[in-house]
Amino acid sequence: MKKRLILISNRLPFNIIEKDGKIDFVPSAGGLVSSIKSYVEKSKTLTDLSAIEPPLWIGTADVSEERFMKLHETGNLYHDDFELSPVFIPPAMYDKYYNGFCNDTIWPLFHYFPSYAKFPDEYFTNYVQANNIFCDKVLKVYKPGDIIWVHDYHLLLLPGLLRKHLPDAAIGFFLHIPFPSFELFRLIPSKWRKELLSGLLGADLVGFHTNDYVQHFLKSIREILGYDNTLRVISTPDRSVTVDTFPISIDFSKFNKASTDVQICSEKSIIKEGLHNVKVIISVDRLDYAKGLVNRLESFEFFLEKYPLHRANVTYVLLVVPSRDIITKYAETKKEIEGLVSRINGKYGTLGWTPIIYQYKPLDFKKLAGLYLAADVALITPMRDGMNLVAKEFIATRADKRGVLILAETAGASSELGEAILVNPTDHQEIADAIALSLDMPIEEQIKRNETMQQRLREYDVMKWAEDFLTQLDQKKLKQEKLKVKIVNEVIQNQILERYEKAANRLILLDYDGTLAPIAALPHLAIPDAELLSLIKMLSSDEKNEVVLISGRPVNVLENWFGNLNVNLVAEHGAFYKKRDARWLQTVQVNADWKSEVMQVLQLFTERCPGSFVEEKALSLAWHYRNAGKDLGFLRSRELINSLVEISSHLNFQVIEGNKVIETRARGVDKGSAASIWLKQKKYSFILGIGDDKTDEDLFRVIPPTEYSIRVGLAQSVSRFNLKHQKDVIALLHKLINSSVDLLID
Repeated sequence: MKKRLILISNRLPFNIIEKDGKIDFVPSAGGLVSSIKSYVEKSKTLTDLSAIEPPLWIGTADVSEERFMKLHETGNLYHDDFELSPVFIPPAMYDKYYNGFCNDTIWPLFHYFPSYAKFPDEYFTNYVQANNIFCDKVLKVYKPGDIIWVHDYHLLLLPGLLRKHLPDAAIGFFLHIPFPSFELFRLIPSKWRKELLSGLLGADLVGFHTNDYVQHFLKSIREILGYDNTLRVISTPDRSVTVDTFPISIDFSKFNKASTDVQICSEKSIIKEGLHNVKVIISVDRLDYAKGLVNRLESFEFFLEKYPLHRANVTYVLLVVPSRDIITKYAETKKEIEGLVSRINGKYGTLGWTPIIYQYKPLDFKKLAGLYLAADVALITPMRDGMNLVAKEFIATRADKRGVLILAETAGASSELGEAILVNPTDHQEIADAIALSLDMPIEEQIKRNETMQQRLREYDVMKWAEDFLTQLDQKKLKQEKLKVKIVNEVIQNQILERYEKAANRLILLDYDGTLAPIAALPHLAIPDAELLSLIKMLSSDEKNEVVLISGRPVNVLENWFGNLNVNLVAEHGAFYKKRDARWLQTVQVNADWKSEVMQVLQLFTERCPGSFVEEKALSLAWHYRNAGKDLGFLRSRELINSLVEISSHLNFQVIEGNKVIETRARGVDKGSAASIWLKQKKYSFILGIGDDKTDEDLFRVIPPTEYSIRVGLAQSVSRFNLKHQKDVIALLHKLINSSVDLLID
């Protein structure tokens, strides 16, 4: 079946305008548009990717809905290999959504300019409304099997909105700007930040440029929503979401072949001759305070002051592409840039030499490539940048492998282009010294650096970026489909009920915390209520049922809670057991002389991790960190595991990781061994085992594969099935009880 790719971004890849009473198209600028266009153009020739052609792109248009419908009554447009579906947002709403929340709140905060961020309620209200308009548009055009790929910070809520209506859709999200540290993200009002993160978790796959952005996002998820992750897979109560790095790239071959284009070479010659063949430093940036243009100009001025011998021998071509200059901060930045250029040229310039050539306009590809080829040095020093494709484009054009890239360490591209001269964008002296170093760098060194960077860019070009993301999204959906087969749905539930009703004798093995009762902040708070006690009593009153409560709780607690019920009990994950109307026994004869040494280690970690505590049992010790700071608790748990594993080699205990708990217990003790006591005593015609934790995996392993082992939650497990929530366990047990009652009545 042919699949269609639906791309969704704030703007369409072409500005739709009215010209001579007809629809006309003007290409949009920006890294996303150029990357996707290159991907689509190249993918035409690849049969394995042709299944997702042609793509449908949803975004805002530049004409009103009324004018659009008059000019083009048929709805969607087709242009340059894209099907275009415009979204129309009322002007007043768009202003508060785009100029407001997107560019006055998210943009400065995510680019580490928190003092510029504003948080009016009306901004977020209109952001929500705009995202809902996008959602309505997608729902109108979506067909089963479509792949939805949402792009950028304008649409952080959209994946979650779509998921409510399209629970089985393949939804990916990619953020093209940095994701900030948790300390910055938490500045967003509480309700908003929860909604933004929940919106992103509507996607199956969330992509970022760098590992730093991934880690910042995962920490915000842990701290704000409380969801943990394993190997970058976030487990929510209903589904799992994968997070990964996909550094956006360029069409490497397109830029690398630029030096063979006659027109581009002509542009290069015009620039070099116009500048009297001096050394040329270039930079190309959108107008934006985050690009560090003011600091860069001040650094260039410092270079001219510190290295006077270079004066008149080097010219800096500063190309600024117009962008958002109606926003106050952008207009202020433009004014400051122009003031600095004027002052530096006035101070250092001569009749025959201008230090800085400043242009405020966009360039087409051939003129831009000519500028890259004319340059000896590219000076790319943003204060913060999601990626920065200019740096990659400059390196790609150097077919002769000459030229030097100076790159800010705060640009996302710095993680891939480590052979560039990396600088702190705020350090005037470091940048000045880097400029001097680049102008004097031997050709051999230039070639060596650029060869390595070009190879990297050649291997992971824009095709690889898009293919990588879409392939992982497809793999994620396949994994979800496999897990869906394991989830106890109505069909599987009916099978369980039918087997249960027909069974002559039954063994029911139940964990307590997280299975029969919700996880509590402190162990002593998870007391069974009257409803649960009644349920267990009814379940165990059926003479066909052998009910075993198999828990990590100590003997005295289980005895206190369930000792008067007609059930079997297993304590401390299998260390002790008690059959109905019998006394407690120890499953294996082991000593606990290791406990004193382990207790010292656990107490040390408790002191180093506020909120954590130690729970002592007869043959085990448990270090709980559920109430500790999420990041610190997780970090300390990793350190504790390493420390315990090291000393366990000469002491008779094992280390078990549970749900926000690290347990140490005597070797040879586990829930599987304890369950075997009942499994060996007779042949049961129905067996059901339910647990929620890693400690229950031993139990699942001993249950025959034709019987029913169920893990609570969506974690990978050796269990035969999964239930999504703890409350689903209670519902299932009630249905088992009711089925028996109904059978008796019949």
